[in-house]
Amino acid sequence: MIKTWMLLLVSAVGLSACVSTNTTFPDPLREGQTYNWRVVDVQATVPRTLTTTDANTQMPDVDIIWREDGPGDVYAQVEAVMEDAMAQAAARFNPAIKGSRAVIIKTEQTQFHSLTERARSNIGGIHNVDFMLTVVDANTSEVLAGPALIEADIHAFGGAAAEAAVARGQTMRVRIVQHVADVIATYLGVAGDRAVIRERKVELGR
Repeated sequence: MIKTWMLLLVSAVGLSACVSTNTTFPDPLREGQTYNWRVVDVQATVPRTLTTTDANTQMPDVDIIWREDGPGDVYAQVEAVMEDAMAQAAARFNPAIKGSRAVIIKTEQTQFHSLTERARSNIGGIHNVDFMLTVVDANTSEVLAGPALIEADIHAFGGAAAEAAVARGQTMRVRIVQHVADVIATYLGVAGDRAVIRERKVELGR
């Protein structure tokens, strides 16, 4: 039994490495700064200079890994994921307050490293979601907040845990969008009881 446990541990270490899962962002914006905002658009940019691959290895050393949406333009797929997250965050602004200042929330991706099929089928890892966030005036393009470096990493299930999560409706996309939305809303000061804390945890992953 001991030998079997040790073999499994050595195998897991061989497949992955200990890294930090980060939830980090600058100090949240103050209500006095944002109360008059009305979000009219969200815009995500994933630079085509970021690296990606179709290789089904455990941890490809690239910037972009995203497989859940299937074959296609992975840069556009990640942009859609991020815009969904921003839209969810923007919806947290108090609907009773119709702000007179139209604003646009923008993100520029620095990393979006999810799981390959191989990693998803065994030990899982970390969804590394890192980006710069800026809020601008929709009419003048004046920068109202940021650019803010935000890291919104989240633990990624593997094997049976991944299958169970999908059965509950918690796909990779659903979990990433929800977490990123919570982190953005926390930075914007509108997360309410869904506010997240800044923390660093050591886990298995890239």
